[in-house]
Amino acid sequence: MADMLKEAVRLRKLGFAIHWLVPGEKRPISDGWAEAPVMPVEELKKSYRVGYNVGFRPGKWSIVNGREICVLDVDVRGGPTFAEEAYCAAAAMLGSKEFDVISGSGVGRHRFLAFPLGGSPASAATTLRQSDVSIDPDGKLCPAGLQGARPAWLIELLSTGKNVVLPPSIHPDTRQPYTFIS
Repeated sequence: MADMLKEAVRLRKLGFAIHWLVPGEKRPISDGWAEAPVMPVEELKKSYRVGYNVGFRPGKWSIVNGREICVLDVDVRGGPTFAEEAYCAAAAMLGSKEFDVISGSGVGRHRFLAFPLGGSPASAATTLRQSDVSIDPDGKLCPAGLQGARPAWLIELLSTGKNVVLPPSIHPDTRQPYTFIS
């Protein structure tokens, strides 16, 4: 069995609402994925194709040990220069610098958070903090008001209605795998 499929099956058995992503992308294969029934293990196995990435639906769909799993997403858009600042901002909110996943970008991080049943945030994505510094589409510093400017880093809480990429998926830009931090 391919490593991607093995990991998807393992995570599904834990309670993650797994779905397949387009090879080399973060986009789900299926239309209607956000409201589709959670795929059982046998359906995951039958629908798998070599090259697929794996994702999951946080919030009400992913129940692990009786708790809804959401994701604190540390999205570092400005590259390694801004990574430590973003991690420190996340640590200030979490009380630790521990993360569960390293993005294939090399700088993004995910932390899984457990909520009581029915207690995950209603909003699909909630921005918790963001950099005061902006970057342009090429990743260079720029004024915040410039067209296409984005914060150098962003911390969001992802819940029901979002798609989250899981290891060992391949990042679309770097072609590097997402990895779990032991």
